[in-house]
Amino acid sequence: MAEFNYILDKIKDAEYQTDPFRFVYIEDFLSDEHFEMLTKDDQINLKEFDSTEEMVDVLQAKGYKPVPFPGCTTNVKEYVNWYNSGSGKSPEHAQGLIEGFGMSFRMWQYNNPKIESLIDFLNSEEFYNTIMSKFGKYSNRKNTYVETAIQKYVSGYEISPHPDIRKKVLTYMLNVNPSDQAETMGLHTDFMKFKPHKEYIYKLWNEDVTSDRFWVPWDWCETVFKQVKNNSITLFAPGNDTLHAVKLDYDHTKTQRTQIYGNVWYNKSSTTKRPTWRNYND
Repeated sequence: MAEFNYILDKIKDAEYQTDPFRFVYIEDFLSDEHFEMLTKDDQINLKEFDSTEEMVDVLQAKGYKPVPFPGCTTNVKEYVNWYNSGSGKSPEHAQGLIEGFGMSFRMWQYNNPKIESLIDFLNSEEFYNTIMSKFGKYSNRKNTYVETAIQKYVSGYEISPHPDIRKKVLTYMLNVNPSDQAETMGLHTDFMKFKPHKEYIYKLWNEDVTSDRFWVPWDWCETVFKQVKNNSITLFAPGNDTLHAVKLDYDHTKTQRTQIYGNVWYNKSSTTKRPTWRNYND
């Protein structure tokens, strides 16, 4: 997997962005060869579909499976009914947090051995050590694990602004959208900050480390940066200020939001309380 070592150098050499929080942003992350390998592959660059039903059938035939994911259902029939009629409800709907009801499909079967090698590299000790060092995280390896995969997110997928739960050590998102039009579509992640009247929540999260961080309504926050560029990656260590969100509203029969998405996780959560935004809705 030495051919992917340039990825480590790009991360090591990258400067930190600081607005709205500390993160790494790198454009043209993969080499032209590797980016084209992904975006031209017939597991990623799918044909246009006549319906949502056809799309989800083909995704599953191509080696993707629905995965449990915030803001998502894993029930294909339930999702299609919601998308076609708007009748579905998710647990997050009950909290009044999101408008959408999406699905996330993860590639579990790799038909292209070179793509599988890339994902193996992004789950390797070398990659893990590089990103942990980049953000000054030196946790015992036995207490953490890395998880990287190719995922497609269909229309309706939405996560309200949130900084990520405390169990997450690092997160990274690499845009590998197969469509040339993806940068102008509603496919992208917003990096955000609280509006002034809600900034006190930063302090609450900082002072009470036994409580997990929670999703908040969109109108509590404002967008500072949006990860639009294809073949760009963002990496950050979740903290009390790392607010980000996504709301997908696009024609997924033409193309699908596609990312190499990964996290480093602690094996165990350190939190004992799970408040929601309603506890602080003054």
